Amino acid sequence: MLKVFADIKNALPNANESEKQDFQISVYGFNSLGKVSYKSELSGVESKLPKLSAHSKKTGGVVIAGAITDNYGILKKSAVISDRGKLLGISDCVLGYDGSAYQGGGSYKVYQTSACKIGLIIAEDIKNFEAVKSMSLCDADLIVMISPEDEKNQHNFLVRAYAYLFGVATLLVTKNSVIASDSQGEIVGKSVEAKSNLIIPVKRQYVLTKIKRRGGKD
Repeated sequence: MLKVFADIKNALPNANESEKQDFQISVYGFNSLGKVSYKSELSGVESKLPKLSAHSKKTGGVVIAGAITDNYGILKKSAVISDRGKLLGISDCVLGYDGSAYQGGGSYKVYQTSACKIGLIIAEDIKNFEAVKSMSLCDADLIVMISPEDEKNQHNFLVRAYAYLFGVATLLVTKNSVIASDSQGEIVGKSVEAKSNLIIPVKRQYVLTKIKRRGGKD
């Protein structure tokens, strides 16, 4: 069982660490960090990434936050993950569309954390079936999906379908809601409140399958 805290409204620096000492994972929406400029971070003008890491150290667990990242003028929709004071990485939305101000990233990532193995999916990648499949094959225990948009009717279906088809618990944090499913495709938490406390069962199950194909036996 994973104890998860989700905040879809508040800025990360204003969060009260004492409220979340009992949670293994804390997830914040795109309101948390705003725009993260790598140039400003490297020059010391801003310190949003160190603050996130410090926050994870105070809470004693994993902290994940949505953000718009600015890599010297190249904008991406991203999520930052830190664990117990250590910045583990930044995942970007891979899918990009013509005419969009945001560029696509290069790959999907699964992070080994103190809580479990976590895969991150951002924004439009929620619609990418292969993203969830690849993370399941990489033994993710939980897939966290963060969207800067409002919840859509299809999200309930997608969260449950992904969990059921690939046997991995899923958590979706949108601009105005939180949805969680266990690995059997059953909804275990749903909220439209600014702050939510969730318990998400994480259990790996494997099924032996056989595939019949046409061709040589070699």
